[in-house]
Amino acid sequence: MHRFRSRVSVLLLLVIVASVMPIIFLEETITEPTEAMVAYGILALVMSVILLMLFLTSYEITEDLLIIKVGPIPYGKIKLNEISLVERSYNPLSAPASSLKRLYIKGKQQDALISPINEEDFIRLLKARNPNITINISDKDDWWRIWNWDI
Repeated sequence: MHRFRSRVSVLLLLVIVASVMPIIFLEETITEPTEAMVAYGILALVMSVILLMLFLTSYEITEDLLIIKVGPIPYGKIKLNEISLVERSYNPLSAPASSLKRLYIKGKQQDALISPINEEDFIRLLKARNPNITINISDKDDWWRIWNWDI
């Protein structure tokens, strides 16, 4: 079994921080200190879960399966012999991918948008397990494309 972490997009992190900033400044409207403690406790819990999901998303390739996990939670499985296509996608739809620079995996029964951090090794291993996969990846890694800014 081989495990690949997901890329983490700087853009997604900025969106999360920007969405939390108004909540942080609600302190002026809360008059009770206990209410503030509860509000910040809930905020810290929610942010921890979101960040854990971002940084612990992974993809495992076994002998015959691609297993997608969001944190410790199994998200889906795709049989390797059913994968017909792997291509580049910047689709922002909700997906088990912590980056906007994604791979679209087309299977017979299930498709997936994922973002493994080491794409070359990931694709090489997929192709070794299923030589019939069509790979359609063309990139221009320009520094100014913010959706390519990953950590």
